[in-house]
Amino acid sequence: MYLNYIFFFITITVFSQPFFNLDIDPIYIDIKTTNDIEPVDFNSISPFLYEAIPDLSHLHPIDRKQKFIELILPSILIEKYKIKKAYNYVLTHFDNMPVNEITKNIYAYCNCDKAYDLLLCLKEQPTSIILAQAAIESGWGTSRFFLEGFNLFGVHSYGKKGEKIQAINASRVYVKKYNSILESISDYLRTLATVNVYSEFRKQRVISDDVHQIVNYLTSYSERRQLYIDDIKSIIDFNHFIMYDTLKISN
Repeated sequence: MYLNYIFFFITITVFSQPFFNLDIDPIYIDIKTTNDIEPVDFNSISPFLYEAIPDLSHLHPIDRKQKFIELILPSILIEKYKIKKAYNYVLTHFDNMPVNEITKNIYAYCNCDKAYDLLLCLKEQPTSIILAQAAIESGWGTSRFFLEGFNLFGVHSYGKKGEKIQAINASRVYVKKYNSILESISDYLRTLATVNVYSEFRKQRVISDDVHQIVNYLTSYSERRQLYIDDIKSIIDFNHFIMYDTLKISN
């Protein structure tokens, strides 16, 4: 597990109408064991939201990886669906995007005041990158931070606000504690969409469709820098994560 180095504190905000509401009906599953995790149907991804995290550590590594993907993939696609709605609106109304009652939530989400910056902020994040970072940061769903606080990405907590979990043998290091897998993914995606050290990463998401090229601009995510980037690329390739980049949630 590698702790993230985020240089800007973002509080989790609930963004409401009209762009960040979930207009599909999620299927909540009160999960108890790994047997309760539904397999992924590539032809139709159902909006499953798992309300607990089962123990994956006892599974064979191949099975653990598969269950982990099935556990978090629907939440990833749900959050991407919400962001995509906002992106499409900005793209359609790009020449007329004043800050008003309709658009203020988009500008607040992106922490900016220009339409161009909205497009950079809301551009789709490749699912392959999300899966790879989640795998690294959560130890394929076995880390204490994930099990105790749904923290998939090792996102640090700064200041006194919000629930947090203390790192072992590091009295001043805390990570955020979330209420769900979806909330963790939402905060992670907004972090990459707004924090200054990821500005080049956001530009690359617009410029390039090459996941390996885009990943090169995530060196600030970990103190391991290039070694971290190499790990992300290796995980994406070895596990064929690119095949998940075209998937969308069914609605």
